Amino acid sequence: MIRDGGKPRNLREEALERARVAKTLPVPTSVMKRVFRIIADADSSLAQLHGVVKYDQAISAKIISIANSAYYCRGTSIASLEKAMITVGLKETKRIIVCMVFLQGIMTRWKLRRDDVTALWKHSLTVAHAAKALAEKLAMEDPEEAFTISILHDVGKVIFYGFGDRYRALVDDASLLRQDICDFERIEYGIDHQEVGHELSIVWGFPEEFSDAILAHHNPHDGETPIIDIVRDADAFVCGREGSLPERERAVLQNEKDWITVETERIRQLVGV
Repeated sequence: MIRDGGKPRNLREEALERARVAKTLPVPTSVMKRVFRIIADADSSLAQLHGVVKYDQAISAKIISIANSAYYCRGTSIASLEKAMITVGLKETKRIIVCMVFLQGIMTRWKLRRDDVTALWKHSLTVAHAAKALAEKLAMEDPEEAFTISILHDVGKVIFYGFGDRYRALVDDASLLRQDICDFERIEYGIDHQEVGHELSIVWGFPEEFSDAILAHHNPHDGETPIIDIVRDADAFVCGREGSLPERERAVLQNEKDWITVETERIRQLVGV
């Protein structure tokens, strides 16, 4: 039990309180909130994105650096954010910004251990590319929105990693047994990272469709909300639970497995961590 002022509280209450008081932290920034609103709009433009990102020096510097990387550079040095965004392209710029916001605006502010950040980041990025592949091949939802939501789907875990080795042991057990981590979390803490992540998403003002997916991404595929099913299926596939997927979705993800791996590594190298 955890005590506050001499009064015992269970771990469920502690986890929820940590999420609720997150609004007192300097995250997410106003840039984060505005970026998510723009990215959630399929009709948004490069100019709109530039109008927000230009106020964040770290993200701007990263985009310019990426535009000048060997992958994009064509021999002419790029010094302005606008030219860098044009060089990289709207869709890729959106994905890079989402990754930067997640890493700098959320994960690093919680002072997690380096290996915890790496594990959560790699998983989120892999699920994001799996979701993007599903959305593109099935032509059901906007691939960029699927990518963005998937980057954020496990945000509730930042709270649990704050419990240290106790939570890391649960993650290891679930991975070894290829079982749902939420089952372990509910037994140990009386709550899972979906509910905690949903609380964070409300506190931070995420779009409603983001919050809905965060809350239900471990539920079985039910065909009711396509964007949530895409995130669910991508997460289950990456976690080694592809046997639970509908045949069509499983086949798509198996066919796209190499692409998912290559793209995940490419973005990881560009963004870092």
